[in-house]
Amino acid sequence: MIIDTHTHLFAPDVERYPVDPEASYTPEVEGSVELLQQQMASAGVDRALTISPWPYRWDMSYVLDILPANRDWLAVGVLVDPFDPDGPDRLTGFVDRGVCGLRIQGRILDMEPLDQSATTPLWRRAAELGITLDVNASQEEYGAVANRARQFPELPIVLDHCGYVSTHLYPPEPCVEPVLRMADYSNVYAKLSFIGGASSQPYPCDDVHWMVRQIVDAFGPQRCIYGSNFPTPQYNATLSYPETLGLFAEAIDLSDIEREWILGRTAQQLWRWG
Repeated sequence: MIIDTHTHLFAPDVERYPVDPEASYTPEVEGSVELLQQQMASAGVDRALTISPWPYRWDMSYVLDILPANRDWLAVGVLVDPFDPDGPDRLTGFVDRGVCGLRIQGRILDMEPLDQSATTPLWRRAAELGITLDVNASQEEYGAVANRARQFPELPIVLDHCGYVSTHLYPPEPCVEPVLRMADYSNVYAKLSFIGGASSQPYPCDDVHWMVRQIVDAFGPQRCIYGSNFPTPQYNATLSYPETLGLFAEAIDLSDIEREWILGRTAQQLWRWG
């Protein structure tokens, strides 16, 4: 079972699903659920998690509309305004419709500190609902993420891209020390989806394999997961979709049991399908 734990979907019907004019970027490539399914089938990927992307901001219409017909292979993570007093109840409503994940953005939303008290009710509700929370934060914000991990020890927290979340948040030099420190918290997981951005080389990105090795050694493969960052031309331009999988299936020096956990077994414990 191979599971892609990081995809974003763009609706082909832009009139029915318009992007928010206040979003910081807009889709530049095709990224429909149909295209994702095609690329997954071609690469041999069985299931995926999709996280509603920032061009739609707080409008979850597209991912919610496509979920019923695709829930056997697609899980959905949503965005909820962490400052909205109605946010926790909104999240509950999404979970009632089959959503099993939440993503909270940090510096991207100018939300500093990430663990400020106004956002605590949303974190608490995610823990109460038993879903997984992806945190899209820079490595400099990991102290605040650690505070949340201590505050909600039963809440699975996934480090999106291990802190490599966008061009303006990349460290000047590849660095994993802040990530390795997060391995001390048993409810924190590492999403190994940063390679295309951190590497200065084309596939197989040999120059950053050491980063993966150190993270897997610190967290254990049971707390590491693969993600393609689909659609790759939008988010991960140096790697094709099959290459994102090939990194963990072949290129990076991993044991068979490490590949098994990273490519799917860990994800099966974090999200729900069907």
